[in-house]
Amino acid sequence: MSVRNFRGVAEVTSPPRRVRRVAFGRQRIDAFLVALELVIVTILLATATQQRWPIPEAAVFVALLGTGGLYRSRLNASALEVLPRLAGFCVLATLAVVVVFDPTTPILRAGIEALGVASVLFVLRVLYYAVVRARRRSSPAMRSRTAIVGGGMVASKILQNLEQHPEFGLEPVIVVDSDPLPEIVEWGTPVTDGVENLREIVMRHDVETVIVAFSRTTDQNYVSPLRQCDDLDCEIFIVPRLFEFVHLTNDMDRVHTVPLVHVRRSAQRAWCWHAKRLVDLVVSSLALLLVSPVLLVCALAVAVTDRSGPIIFKQQRTGRNGTLFNLYKFRSMRPVSAATSDIDWSPDRTLRLTAVGRFLRKTSIDELPQLWNVVRGDMSLVGPRPERPHFVEQFESTVPSYQHRHRVHVGLTGWAAINGLRGDTSIDDRAIYDNFYIENWSIWLDAKIVLLTFKAMLRGTGS
Repeated sequence: MSVRNFRGVAEVTSPPRRVRRVAFGRQRIDAFLVALELVIVTILLATATQQRWPIPEAAVFVALLGTGGLYRSRLNASALEVLPRLAGFCVLATLAVVVVFDPTTPILRAGIEALGVASVLFVLRVLYYAVVRARRRSSPAMRSRTAIVGGGMVASKILQNLEQHPEFGLEPVIVVDSDPLPEIVEWGTPVTDGVENLREIVMRHDVETVIVAFSRTTDQNYVSPLRQCDDLDCEIFIVPRLFEFVHLTNDMDRVHTVPLVHVRRSAQRAWCWHAKRLVDLVVSSLALLLVSPVLLVCALAVAVTDRSGPIIFKQQRTGRNGTLFNLYKFRSMRPVSAATSDIDWSPDRTLRLTAVGRFLRKTSIDELPQLWNVVRGDMSLVGPRPERPHFVEQFESTVPSYQHRHRVHVGLTGWAAINGLRGDTSIDDRAIYDNFYIENWSIWLDAKIVLLTFKAMLRGTGS
């Protein structure tokens, strides 16, 4: 593959073979280091301590170290950088293992064992990181193909640091900026414009790491291109504004003296995201069985009180990636033509809302048939609420970031909905809340939304 730099010279950028890190969660994990320390800890527990189950204890020990980010693949491969955290988590992991597997172990002995294991793992990491740095320096194939977004002074400094310090493991292959500084061009790294086409650039150049080093482009112009890279197998780092005043935290990395904020991996690439569909299927199926008497009573109430239309209201909605599906709910209003219903944003409820429908909407019971949508895979239990295609088309052209809420499955309930953003409320705020949910998704956030939804149903604060 080739790209033309600002001198007009076509340059070939053939990606060398390289080793990719394994992604178990929302960060890349150094799987080799995990396996190595698992073996070492098992040997230590079996030979140097009196623990009775060394293999499961070692597995728990290493897993607890992992919760502290100690196996995250790092640019700055230094054992001294992680020593305080390594020592602290070794103590916590040892205490946890003792409590679970051998609570009779004296505290003093457990403390000595913790310090002993921490010392051995520190020495191991000194040797391991030395090998990692040496391999990065000796071979471009061991360095991550990197795109620098921005062509200002910060980008120039990063390019200089990476050339002088290849042990950071980053190999610049492309700079993305429409008006780079002359110094950027002089480095010889190919330059291309079109940050709006960042996804295509990342795919074309087989980029593994993206560093956003801001220049003249406004911050808002980066949001959409970066979100479009959500499902790609690349890591994204952002140089914070006024980085000279930024204190480096454990969740950050650095290239020499330039701090980098690591953007969390898309939830869709984490192992627990795939469990979300299984949870949706199991919970929605059980819920349908448990609430079937309620569904039957509601169906009879709708049928008896208003015979002007069907019991179940069916309407086309927009789901993940723009896919259309039929959404189901108990009919709460007197019917009108589908053409009118699909484009009527604020229907006259005083004339159309039935007595039963008013109760169903207030308690949100009218939404229960959507459990079937969840079983079918059209929806998730939690996600952005689905909208009609007519309005989706309008909002995507007028509301910033509205289209990005369709990166995930729409939901029976959602972060925007439980914060009061439903019905005739701000679409801009809905988009902000929905994208906040996607960027910050976790199992606990889903559980929190479900609990708050039950609270809203009990208080009767539905639409």
